[in-house]
Amino acid sequence: MESPTRSATENKTRSREAKWHLKIRTKDLALIALYAALYAALVVVLGGISYGPVQVRIADSMVAAVPLLGLPGVLGHTLGVFIANMFSPAGPIDLLNTIPSFAMSFVVFYVYKRTKNDYTVIVTCMVYAVVLGITVGWMLSYLYALPLVPTIAYVALGNAIASVAIGWPLFKLLKKTGLFERWLQI
Repeated sequence: MESPTRSATENKTRSREAKWHLKIRTKDLALIALYAALYAALVVVLGGISYGPVQVRIADSMVAAVPLLGLPGVLGHTLGVFIANMFSPAGPIDLLNTIPSFAMSFVVFYVYKRTKNDYTVIVTCMVYAVVLGITVGWMLSYLYALPLVPTIAYVALGNAIASVAIGWPLFKLLKKTGLFERWLQI
């Protein structure tokens, strides 16, 4: 039982601690698992175009849906990338690309959350494509002795095709149908 005579300082400290408590509900875990499974399955099934210096990872179109899914979308995207990269021909080093994928999917989510502007999804998905183009392109260039700048350009272009050209219409469709809003409010 709490003491009724807590000081104001104790109350402030407790309040600050409560703000950082992350509550994950069962439906959030289900969403994380579904997103990760779909992402990984798309990458593995479409492996011929999902790995390598010239790639269009269709699963990356799902990053545009992350703003509609919230933090479970960010975590699902991150887990999906990690699982998919376990099957990468580049080997375990490709698992490191989970880190920029997490960071950039969080940026896509956070910027939309703060602005509520649909067009920020296009801009942040383009930034996602550039950042992943640099990190994945550098890794591929290093591993396979490929020219750095063209490799970065090819990976970034393929990522932009997936995350913007396919992802933006996917975002608009999902937002229009309100499917995730209804499901997330249950």
